[in-house]
Order: sequence, then C-alpha cells, then structure tokens
Amino acid sequence: MPPISFIEGFEKLRLLDAAIEQSHNSVVITDADLDAGPRIIYVNAGFERMTGYTREEALGQTPRMLQGPATSRAVLDRMRGALACGECFDGEAINYRKDGSWYYVRWHISPVHSQEDERRVTHFVSVQQDISEDRRRDDQLRLLSTALEVSADPVLITDPEGTITYVNAAFEDQTGYSRNEAQGQNPRILKSGQQDAAFYQELWATLKRGEAFRGEFVNRRRDGSLMHMEQSISPVTNAEGEVTHYVSIGKDVTDRVRMEEEIRRLAHTDWLTGLANRLSLGNTLESEMERSRRYGRPLSLIMFDIDHFKDFNDDYGHETGDEVLKRLAVTVREGLREADSLGRWGGEEFLVVVPETSGSGAEAMAEKLRKAVAAMETSCPISVTASFGVTEMRPGDTPKSLTRRVDEAMYQAKEAGRNRVVLL
Repeated sequence: MPPISFIEGFEKLRLLDAAIEQSHNSVVITDADLDAGPRIIYVNAGFERMTGYTREEALGQTPRMLQGPATSRAVLDRMRGALACGECFDGEAINYRKDGSWYYVRWHISPVHSQEDERRVTHFVSVQQDISEDRRRDDQLRLLSTALEVSADPVLITDPEGTITYVNAAFEDQTGYSRNEAQGQNPRILKSGQQDAAFYQELWATLKRGEAFRGEFVNRRRDGSLMHMEQSISPVTNAEGEVTHYVSIGKDVTDRVRMEEEIRRLAHTDWLTGLANRLSLGNTLESEMERSRRYGRPLSLIMFDIDHFKDFNDDYGHETGDEVLKRLAVTVREGLREADSLGRWGGEEFLVVVPETSGSGAEAMAEKLRKAVAAMETSCPISVTASFGVTEMRPGDTPKSLTRRVDEAMYQAKEAGRNRVVLL
C-alpha cells in the first residue's frame, strides 16, 4: 500500500492539472534555453482557445509564433532581460492568433529553479490573459473623455443626489467656475432666480420618470452675469435600473436670445427716438380702451407734433431735425406718469395714451408738456414749439375714431396759431 504522503501528492497534482486545464487564461510552459528557444513543452486548453493553435501545433515551437508586426520590440527586450536574470516579468503586448487576427495580452512569466541548484532556471511558466476587451473599453473611455474635454458645449455630471462629480473645460470657460470649485457643489450655484419653482418641479418630475429633460435655462455665471443655456439632462442607470448619475449637456444660446430680444424690441420701437412705434402704441391703446370699458374708468389721448418741422429740415438739415425729435421725446417722457404710454405715431407726430384721466385732466397735462417743449434747449438756433390735441374716450369709440378725433384736435391747435392745446 503506497504511503499516505504519496497519495496526497498525487491527488494534489491531479487537482492542479485539472485547475490549469480549466483555467480561462492561457498557460504556457517552456524550457529555459533563451538562445535556441525557449521551446514550448506544455500549453493548456485556454491557450488553444486564445490563440487558435492546437497543443500539437504549439509543442516544440517558440512563443515567437505568436508575435507579429505590432508586437512591441521594447516589451520583448525587457522580457528577455528579466528572464535572463532569472526574474519574474509582467507586461502587455500584442499577440497574433493562428488566423492572423491580433489581441492584447497581459503576461506574467515566472522562472522555475532547479531543486539541486537554485541558481539554475529549468523552465518558465507564463500565464497569459486576453485583455483585448479591457483595452477596447479603456480606449473607448479615453475617446469619450477626450470628446467631452474638447467639446465646445459645457458638460456637467452629478451623482443621484445632485452633487457635481465632473465638469469639462467648456463648462469652466462659460460659467467661470473651475472644476475644483464646481466639483462637490450642487448645480444650484448656477441658479439665477429667473425661473419659477414650476420649471424645476417639471424638471425633476421628468427625470424621476426616467426621461430626459430638455429646456432653456437662465443661469448665472460666477461673475454674476446671466447666460441662456439650452440643456439636455439625462438620467444614467445601472443594470438594476437604479439611477447612478445625471448627465447635462448644454449649449450657450445667449447671443441668440439677445438677438431675438433685439428683434422684438425693434419691432415695437421707433428706431430714432427709442419710443414705442405706431404698432406697439396701437396695441397699448386697444388694451387700455378695453380696460376702460370693463371698469368704467376714463381714458384720454394727447397728440402733438412740432410746429414748422419741415422748415427745420429744410433750413438746418435732417441731422438737426433728428436731434430735435430725440430731444422732444426725452422732454415729454420726463413729464409723464409711469402709467402713461408715449410713442411716435409717425413723422413728427407723437401720441400719449393717458389712462385714468378725464379730458380736462389730460388738457392740463398737455399744457404742462407744451411749456416744457417750448423751454427745452436744442442745437437748433430758433425755439421749438409743438401743437397739442386732446380728447377723452366716448361710448362707442373705436381706436380709429378716437385717434381721428385727437388728430383733428391737434390740427385745430395748429390752425388757431400753433403752440397751444385744444380739447375736443
């Protein structure tokens, strides 16, 4: 009967052989002849799966059978130097399969020393791991990271609680916050107060449904200035469906918003005086007439234009005439109440919508304005005066009938000698 120690040793060898054969990694054992070889004396099933070579094809060959054009010569030289010194070696390189396709491999090679002479190496054992998928994943992550960093649009990532974990360079440039200042903070640092609670309630309701939220944010930069951002915020989930992050990608549309606001302003503003234009003032008049009818409150109009304005242009030039119009607009605006609406009706004609005011009250206001105009200083060498017409809204009036009547009152003022007020 064999000794117990022999049986145990045999069982251990059997288990070790089974473990190596079933290993997912490639295991290669070579002799230690670095001059002629080393020659492969053993490969496991993992080697066959990884390389496409059968063990019969591999035995007696050298590991050079797996090398090719893209295999790093520097890595091979370091490996040969380590093995020549009887040292372990760890490294990564590109190997080639039997079919010519390549894969990334991570090596761990250990020398096996003689039992009689520990200085003498008898074999090398190489455990090889195919890391192609890891490298592809790493390359993809590096590519994505680079794309985020070079993107011209700001990117912000938070954890599920809304704490900022990442911002890119565009975020730093456009918000003024460095990534060190932003990381660990909440996106509330960008909140401007320009949007109400309902906006943010809709945002969170959308995200909690697992949907992406898209909207235009009015954010505040670090220096306090406002910026308009078109942002898309998406939840990122793990395999269990749990939200792990929120990713926000934005686009600065501040210039576009400013341009749209300027277009809207120009559509309702007189280009020369900066007052409301005829379209805008007509809309205001309709609204005030409707309000006057609804609440039974008085409403009056004042219309005026500059006396002998054509002579100003003919005698002193259009630049002087334009300067007089701008100065007139400023003078009259300073004499009005906040509720009153002043606009340029056309040419040298101006209209004032005077809510909550009777005809006699508007007449007194017009007289005050007339005196202010007569006293104002301009670059024109002669004094500037204006003729004023006043009327109060009557039952059945329309915007057209009301403006026609105040226009008639103004022309009566001109026919009566100009520089005066007529209530009609």
